[in-house]
Amino acid sequence: MTSQAIAPAPWIPTDEENARTSALVDEYVDAEAQIARLRARQASALVGLAQIAAAQARRSGSESEYDFATRSMAAELGAAARIPDGTIRNRMSGALTLVTEFPATFTALQDGRITEAHAKVILAAGDRLDDDSRAEYESIVLPRAAATTVGQLRALVKAVAERIDPLPIAARHEEAMATRGVWASPLEDGMAQLLIVGPAAFIYAMHDRVTQMGTKNKAIARAAGDVDGRTLDHHRADLLIDMVLTGTPTAGEGVDAIRAVIQVTIPTDTLTDDDGIGDGAAFLAGYGPIDPDTARRLAASAPTWSRLWQHCETGALLSVDAYTPTAAQRRFLTARDEHCRFPGCRQPARRSDVDHTVPYSEDGPTAVTNLAHLCEAHHRLKHHSPWRTRQGRDGLLEYVSPAGRAYAYKPTPMVRFEALAEVPMPDLRMGLDAPF
Repeated sequence: MTSQAIAPAPWIPTDEENARTSALVDEYVDAEAQIARLRARQASALVGLAQIAAAQARRSGSESEYDFATRSMAAELGAAARIPDGTIRNRMSGALTLVTEFPATFTALQDGRITEAHAKVILAAGDRLDDDSRAEYESIVLPRAAATTVGQLRALVKAVAERIDPLPIAARHEEAMATRGVWASPLEDGMAQLLIVGPAAFIYAMHDRVTQMGTKNKAIARAAGDVDGRTLDHHRADLLIDMVLTGTPTAGEGVDAIRAVIQVTIPTDTLTDDDGIGDGAAFLAGYGPIDPDTARRLAASAPTWSRLWQHCETGALLSVDAYTPTAAQRRFLTARDEHCRFPGCRQPARRSDVDHTVPYSEDGPTAVTNLAHLCEAHHRLKHHSPWRTRQGRDGLLEYVSPAGRAYAYKPTPMVRFEALAEVPMPDLRMGLDAPF
């Protein structure tokens, strides 16, 4: 007797469901159009702020490669919107490009006919075109943008721009080579991602190589009966980490080869693993929590250790000891600040300047209560713009913008420790001495 698969009965929506569905779809599409119009309003505001900054720079005769007026304006908006000023500068630049160089695309965004994502795709592919070519390009792609997905549009605009662009690809590639680089950005749960931009042939060759090596490793492990559950993507990542950190592919995880300069704050019980309860997260400066096992392995290979004393109630970092007393202040400030202390900036402290809040030339003391890290760009902005700064207790910095708005910022470790202090911790020692 054979069994047959029984197909489920077809579902039939009711008239009421169809009506509700239609209404909700209309509501969603209308909201998308409203969001597009709001993005256009933001772009207009960004252009207006950029124009004010440009006028200020021309009036003061302070136009330079550092463009302090624009930096100050971006800092003003960034502090108010709680967005890094570097991000605001990038958005200003993009808004200027959209409004002044792609007026038809901007109008379509204002009308809600295309989304911000569509506009970004159009700008990305057409930015290299000259004015005449750009107008032709917009006239071709915009009618189609209103009826296509972002993915479909991306393929379309690249083809159209390639056909219209008078500059051959060889010359464009030579210019694009200036954009190559490597960037790291954080992910959740102790992970991060590494982005590399380089010539396409080499990038795809690198991917192909780790793919071939990963496939071979999987086959060898399977033949030996050693199945560890790693996917091909896992093998690719592990092999690439090994090759970058050690120069050769190994079976390890790469952590033992780390020789970079990093700052990790590790709770004492995590470091010692006393009674097996040291499972608290350590903190990697510039990222956040990392798993305790990785922290212990990093500590084991560290050439030097520094102890940080923390206020038992506020979580403020009070002092740091070190073998070299003359470096004590820098060690303390690096531990306290972690990053450039300007609102929203994430430049690591080790790549920033130690700045006197009250200038030394004005009798400002060289003390941790008058010192803070500022990256080069914000250090220059502090001394070449109307921004004013003062430092309070425990490293609290107060900024007063040119518009007279005040912003107070605590050091990142203090904010983190204060937040952690609100999280109730169970007593993991309870029951350890109880008889079984």
